[in-house]
Amino acid sequence: MEFDLSALDAKETYRLLTSCIVPRPIAWVTTIGENGVYNAAPFSYFTGVSIEPPLILFAVERRNGEKKDTVINIEKNKDFVVNLVTSTNVEQMNVTSKDFRENEDELAFAGLTPMASKVVQSPSIKESPLHMECKLDQIIEIGSSPHSLVIGEVITVTVDDELVEDGRIIMDQLHAVGRMGGKWYTNTNQLFELPRLDWRKTEIK
Repeated sequence: MEFDLSALDAKETYRLLTSCIVPRPIAWVTTIGENGVYNAAPFSYFTGVSIEPPLILFAVERRNGEKKDTVINIEKNKDFVVNLVTSTNVEQMNVTSKDFRENEDELAFAGLTPMASKVVQSPSIKESPLHMECKLDQIIEIGSSPHSLVIGEVITVTVDDELVEDGRIIMDQLHAVGRMGGKWYTNTNQLFELPRLDWRKTEIK
């Protein structure tokens, strides 16, 4: 079946693309709002974009034409934390995906524990085993919605000690959760290894 995106409306396009771009990592972003109110929200248009400097990017669509609290807070405070979503905290992550009022503490509603970060003012989530503390690099507005592409520089990463061995994160112990299309998610509990090919040693015939 062929899908002509020019014939689809925005909702239909969203449903199609989010079912094609799978699985997607989830940026569970924490920030601080007005009066020190904590904000947490998940975004699954998320990826790394650079190593030098270490930059990550996530996209935030506007809601009824208005910027979401996450973007407003990052514009004001210039930092944020990306927390890992796992099989043990995915239900709480889902709670934070709801629309909250500006002055509501989303971590409290979800039963989550704010934890002081190492270098940024935004909190980390204690129930998450991995946190990337980021300083804002830039925000780019694209599309007709528009979407805010938030680009941040990762300043420090903290990982629970039991998940690190010989300086590397133990992949099969993370139990990370990814986003699929619609209401579907996926666990990463059936990992497999595949040797990486070195193109420099591959003969071209």
